[in-house]
Amino acid sequence: MTDTRSTAKVDPILTAVLDSRFSSIVDQVAGAMMRTSMSPIFAEARDIAAGLFDRNLRLIAQRDWLPVLASNLSVAIQEIAGYFGDDLHEGDVIVHNDPYGRNSHTPDINVAKPIFHNGEIVFWAVAKGHHVDVGGRGLCGYDPTARTTWDDGIIIKPSKLYAAGVYNRSIWDFLKSNTKIPALVEADLNCQVGACTVGERGLLALVEQYGVDPIYSCLDELMDATERGLRHKITQLADGVYLGEKAFDDDAVDRGKPVTVRAKVTVAGSDITVDLSESDPQVPSFLNSTWGNTFSVANMAVLYFAEGDTKRNDGALRPIHLITKKGTCVDPEFPAATTMCTCTMTETIFEAVTLALAPAKPDWATGAHGKMSMHISTGINPRTQRFFANLDFVTCSDGSGGTAGYDGWAEGGPSHTMGQLRQPDPEIMELVTPTVVWQNELIGGREGIGKYRGGMGATYKLQYLADVNAAEVGQGHAEWAVPFGLFGGGNPPPCRPRIKHADGTVTPILINTFWDPKAGDTYEQEMQGGAGWGDPLERDPALVLKDVLDEFLTADDAREKYGVVVTGGDQPQVDAAATTAERAKRTK
Repeated sequence: MTDTRSTAKVDPILTAVLDSRFSSIVDQVAGAMMRTSMSPIFAEARDIAAGLFDRNLRLIAQRDWLPVLASNLSVAIQEIAGYFGDDLHEGDVIVHNDPYGRNSHTPDINVAKPIFHNGEIVFWAVAKGHHVDVGGRGLCGYDPTARTTWDDGIIIKPSKLYAAGVYNRSIWDFLKSNTKIPALVEADLNCQVGACTVGERGLLALVEQYGVDPIYSCLDELMDATERGLRHKITQLADGVYLGEKAFDDDAVDRGKPVTVRAKVTVAGSDITVDLSESDPQVPSFLNSTWGNTFSVANMAVLYFAEGDTKRNDGALRPIHLITKKGTCVDPEFPAATTMCTCTMTETIFEAVTLALAPAKPDWATGAHGKMSMHISTGINPRTQRFFANLDFVTCSDGSGGTAGYDGWAEGGPSHTMGQLRQPDPEIMELVTPTVVWQNELIGGREGIGKYRGGMGATYKLQYLADVNAAEVGQGHAEWAVPFGLFGGGNPPPCRPRIKHADGTVTPILINTFWDPKAGDTYEQEMQGGAGWGDPLERDPALVLKDVLDEFLTADDAREKYGVVVTGGDQPQVDAAATTAERAKRTK
């Protein structure tokens, strides 16, 4: 694309004002999606993202309520705009979810609107969300038996929901007739259309107030400043080639055989290249990562590794370069299935890149987050006689990893959420699904130990009041797939979801499988905590005591895991002398 940078003089005050205004507008776009959606996935969990782009398709600002979705917007918009070329008109609204068209995965549907001023495109607004239904034979888009992208769900090449402001009935009818919950799909698409209109109003108000050229001169400066800031951070890493690899459980076909992502990360001056080309070949199930998702994760991993916050605009993308190889699990050949890419593959790629970069700057590195083993269910709610579909995001309540100076966050969420995904309200869940939530609380023993331990896991019990269809998707059940601790930090134990039947018997649930709960059955899981950072024998005894007082550790745990001797019965306290002696024995 030709460079159309503005030559107008930059006003630093206006630049700062516009920076805040762009952030406010993109927040309004995402907020409109959350407030007007009918789906708990949008409204409760916030499995959504929003972005603003300029006429050259450069990212201006994004709201990453789910980071892996947001980081994909920069390439998805290129597919959308490129598909229509000059055939774009005021009032057009475009829908797109093609996983081989630089989208993330099939359930993530983009709605984009070109914004015109005086007959020319000046901006774009994009609203992206995970839809509860995209057709296919799976549950909420997830089919552990999928072998092709057609099994994953309906594929939508860029298509106009509105053409020059006119409702395109044929595409709406096509989408509704190929989904199982058409009313919900239609409602959430409308909420995305409305969100883009909110963005359009905000951006055109800026144009009326300041004019196009002054805004664009400020945009150039904002993006250049972000690039300079990120490049400065990268120069704090020693030049070199760093290797990291991580495997997930298996490909859901050849059980027990790990699938490995290999990252070669090259730091050269102020540039970082992430080379994933030596990763394992693509797999015969939904556990492949689309190129669009892999691009998103590679950028996420570097940006979240870097110190402090980096603004999410085009300048943050310039120093980061990605290399993949067609036919691998990180860039599969069409028509491989890919639905689990935003979860399992995101976690695995993210951890491989982090493991590679960790030696380059240990005090920036974070132990891996807990791996998601997610419970999904669909069926008829006998109380309402309505069909329900539930992505149970409570089962994403994993702990985040420890880092230099800080323990991981309890329920920080898996790495594709980075703490942004919200749990559903149990009362709302019980209203719309035939379930009762009996327990959801933090527990000890699921976290990786370390000088700075991982965030705590949680225990969850959900009873079904009707027969339903269910699936368990994700990873972290195999020893090699659990989060990996850094610099002597420990790994958490594997995920172990199970079904407790009404007769009291218990059946373990295999990952990436369908299963059929009956009325009276209870789903149980202890979500995984994060991995630890640093030698646990160096942990501050006062922090160990606090975990004992908070009932996350017993006195025996404190001695066994951290070499800290806690005495006092009902009034626990650290025996400093005994602790020193205990730790000295361990280090000989």
